[in-house]
Amino acid sequence: MHERSTARGVRAVALTAAALAFAAACSDSSDPQAGTSTAPTTPATTPAAPSSTPATTGPSAAPSYTKPPSRNLTRPAGVAAIPGSACSTALGDIHIFAASWAANQVKYVALGQKVPDDVWAETAQVTDNYHQGIGITRGDIKAAKVPESFPVYGDLADADAAITEAVAAAKAKDSSNVMSIYFKARTAEDHLVESCSALE
Repeated sequence: MHERSTARGVRAVALTAAALAFAAACSDSSDPQAGTSTAPTTPATTPAAPSSTPATTGPSAAPSYTKPPSRNLTRPAGVAAIPGSACSTALGDIHIFAASWAANQVKYVALGQKVPDDVWAETAQVTDNYHQGIGITRGDIKAAKVPESFPVYGDLADADAAITEAVAAAKAKDSSNVMSIYFKARTAEDHLVESCSALE
């Protein structure tokens, strides 16, 4: 039990600063442009993102992402403040997933190009692992006795759903939902930043 707690603590410490910085930057940044890679360096405990970076030219045709409006959340009555590290693993994983998806799928689709088979194959191998951080955070939030009616649970479910859709798309080599998956992941991340901040 001690070893599991230590491992979780190490993962949380490793991701906390990066995850919160990534989340804040991603929430306010513009969408990825063609020919650029926005995937951050991943920690050792996070699966490596696909690394293909093809040469592309011309402007991105991707629709702009709009950050969702604030839901004006406050910590539920009777719930003690929860440290930001409780959400760090989920925030780290959904951010790294969204950045990787932008760098390896969105940039092709935005230009009307086919995502290469090797990119799909690598994505299919690593993407499912991003569920891990979501599950860890869900467990920590439940342990803190946050009511299941609080939006953080829905935000975690939305992050899980985007990752699940990405895995299915990668296995099928299906580009039709690339942009919707990207927007779902970004929205889930922004909502999760908000709901987790309300719990602190």
